[in-house]
Amino acid sequence: MRYKISSVKWYLLILTLSALCSSQNLMAGIKWVDIGVNGLTCSMCTRSVEMSIRRLDFVDTVVMSLEKAEGRIYFESNLPVNFEQIAKAVVNAGFSVRFIKVQFNFNDIEIGPDGLFSYQGQLFKWIDFKIKPDETQVALKLIDEGFLPKKESTQFKKKINSSKAPATQKILHVIQES
Repeated sequence: MRYKISSVKWYLLILTLSALCSSQNLMAGIKWVDIGVNGLTCSMCTRSVEMSIRRLDFVDTVVMSLEKAEGRIYFESNLPVNFEQIAKAVVNAGFSVRFIKVQFNFNDIEIGPDGLFSYQGQLFKWIDFKIKPDETQVALKLIDEGFLPKKESTQFKKKINSSKAPATQKILHVIQES
């Protein structure tokens, strides 16, 4: 006996399977990014930064807060995130980056004993690496120049320069946010 499945049922089945697959992709990796912005003084400033960041292909949603002078950025699934483009979008809007904090889920991401890990083709070096085995949700702060004010990024320069990693690929350095 053969069953006929209507096109609506096929559509619902495909939609359900697609949702399940995309939720599996969200199990590991970047959940969101919080960005601090120096110089926000009015709602027009905030809107300018928001619109500049929203223009990036990999950005889904931006929620800015004038009171905190920061925003939260959510990303399109399956598109690589480019932190340098985010920082450049803030600068292009006429402001400077105070911090970039990344909420990471390390479910399926291997971290080497030296703190090196890769995500979406980008290599990261976790300075002062010490994750607990049961800890998967971790807030990390980018500490390379361009992601912090000059004075703050200078204090990490020695640690960044002493980190050993393949010279053929650019590395973003992070510390655990407490």
